[in-house]
Amino acid sequence: MQTSYFWFRLFRTRGIGPKSLVSIARTLEKFQLQPAEIPHSKAELSASFPELAKILNSKIFLEDRNEIYQEYKQLEIEGVDIIYPGLSVCPAELFGYAEKYDISPVLFAKGPKTLLRVDGVSIVGSRNVSPKGIIASREIAADLANRGINVISGYAKGVDSEAHLGALKAQGTTTIVLSYGMKELRKKKDFKEYNWDRDVLVISQFLPKTRWMARNAMARNKLVCALSRAVVVIESGPEKDLNGKMSGTFNAAKTALSMNLPLFVISPSFFDKPPRGNLDLIDLGGIELDPLNGAEGIAERIWELKKEAENTDSDNLRVQMSLFQR
Repeated sequence: MQTSYFWFRLFRTRGIGPKSLVSIARTLEKFQLQPAEIPHSKAELSASFPELAKILNSKIFLEDRNEIYQEYKQLEIEGVDIIYPGLSVCPAELFGYAEKYDISPVLFAKGPKTLLRVDGVSIVGSRNVSPKGIIASREIAADLANRGINVISGYAKGVDSEAHLGALKAQGTTTIVLSYGMKELRKKKDFKEYNWDRDVLVISQFLPKTRWMARNAMARNKLVCALSRAVVVIESGPEKDLNGKMSGTFNAAKTALSMNLPLFVISPSFFDKPPRGNLDLIDLGGIELDPLNGAEGIAERIWELKKEAENTDSDNLRVQMSLFQR
């Protein structure tokens, strides 16, 4: 059995969510067990690996196998890869975030998977971005790209798209994190001139036919942060508007803070009308960023974090690294 198919089949099985996937990955690591070595007999599985049996025996059915395998082969034909625990390109930090933030450790990818191992910075912000917000999105993305940093965002209208394009126009790379499935992806007009096979990695945590939903956009924000060394907020409304609707940008920023990621927020004074969310996020611990100074401070902070990671001997880091560096 191909390891990628094993994980796809689990992902595709009703009743197996992110927490179960993390539990399975930890059990395989604990016993140094490869998917092909898992007993086929339910009785033998229960006797040898009761932790796995508890999850698998009540959910995996032979009659589902053909349908799921055909879906897997179709993804292969379409050039969609499966990212799973233990794969060499999978970031070590992702597994820890998956467990704590209910993010799937199994992802779908199209494009250069090696970008998952390149230092990345997320740029997030409003769909209804101001003219100055557009300038800031493009220039910071271009500056990051010129420093060899991969720009990550969610491909939405406004700041997301401007950030992706800013990186590409600077001949850099970008990662698109979808809030829907791979089969729903459409290349926007402004993106068609760029080399997606070389410079654009597309990632989704949803089944390929999943359509856009507001709750998936919020879930996407967690993955955007989990793939990043730092997060930059260009322009954000308040945490909730007058109707009580949650701001996706503000939500992403709070997620970054909870993950202990450096959160940079464009200085409210840069805008003709200071964004309420930017002011509030700086009060919560965001680092005020003058876009006229570019991404120098961001790059310096990433370098500092890398040096800290190299010098730490924490048990948590060693465990995370062991899951991915075999």
